[in-house]
Amino acid sequence: MNKSVKRPQNAIATGPDTWIDHVEPAVPYGKAVTIDDLLADLTPMWAALETYCVAGCCGFDAFDFSADGVAASLSKVNAARTCEALATLRGNLLALRANAVSSNRLNMYCDKNEFLELLGHLDRCYRAAIPAGRDQR
Repeated sequence: MNKSVKRPQNAIATGPDTWIDHVEPAVPYGKAVTIDDLLADLTPMWAALETYCVAGCCGFDAFDFSADGVAASLSKVNAARTCEALATLRGNLLALRANAVSSNRLNMYCDKNEFLELLGHLDRCYRAAIPAGRDQR
């Protein structure tokens, strides 16, 4: 994540002055692996973070991926279960031999590592919300 005043085009916002840099996918859209079936366990999280617009219209820009946005989603999702689902999704993505992924649900097509960076950011935000000393499983 980089910090600056103006977010570059296509970067994924993670806060008012932070983002995940966009990485141009190495393969054309048609060769990206569709991951909608891998996202099912995170349906409540995506819905809770989809606050600015709808993904069908704005893609990643529809979501509030900031630490404050994640904290606000805690009334709708369980942080520990979400971290488990994020870990499972991360493992599934790492097992893919593809360099690019796409999702109709999220209205996105991006480099797999860019998406993995987003998942890591979300995991850190949700883990920060889990009370200290509480088992995360």
